Order: sequence, then C-alpha cells, then structure tokens
Amino acid sequence: MTWLLFLIFLGYYGYQKYVAGVAPGAIDQSYVMNALLVLSLTAIGPFFVSYVITRATQISGRVPGVLIAFVSAIGLSVFGYWVVWKYFGGVADLRMPVEQALRLGLIPGVVMGAILALDSMFRRRGA
Repeated sequence: MTWLLFLIFLGYYGYQKYVAGVAPGAIDQSYVMNALLVLSLTAIGPFFVSYVITRATQISGRVPGVLIAFVSAIGLSVFGYWVVWKYFGGVADLRMPVEQALRLGLIPGVVMGAILALDSMFRRRGA
C-alpha cells in the first residue's frame, strides 16, 4: 500500500511539475534528464531513506515512528532541493532564491511524511 501511494504521488507530482505547464516542443532529452535528477534528489531518494529509517524505528512506538517519518521526509526533501539549488542551479545570476528553493521541498516532504506516517500507524495496528 505504501509503495502504491508513493507511486501515485510520484506520478502526479512529476506530471504537475514537469509536464503540465510545458510546451510540447520544449520537452527534449536534457529537460527529461534534469527533471529526473530533481525528482531523484527531492522525492525518490528521500522517500527510500525515510522509509528505511521509519521501518527501523517501528519497535520504539507509534508517536516516534510518525514523527520520524515526517521529520526525515521533510528534512531530506528540503535538503535535496538545497543540493539541486547549490550544485545544479546553473548560472548563479539566474538561480531562484534559496528560500524559494527550500519552500519547494516542503510540499513533497509533507506528502511523503504523511504516506510514511500512515504506513507506520497501520503496520503497528496489525502487529
């Protein structure tokens, strides 16, 4: 269930962010590679790491598991956007402000944290 919710979120998030507002001729190989890099650093990687951390702490109780799910998902997603901003931002004069880049990581982090928190709560209930 967790992976299905994450794949639905990833598909919707990727479509909204990188396909919906782009002209059909503007999607070329470099655009797709950049979009996959950003998705990998801000959604896929943070989700996998947060999932492992959340699963490792399931024996410590429900509240720590839920808090760790949210904190790790939001923190790693924001960190991923910071890495994209810092190292892959392109020309320094054309970069967005770091505050805006960090705000972009909050929404996917909150959604991933909610998915992991639900997973943590349902797994504990069944155990």
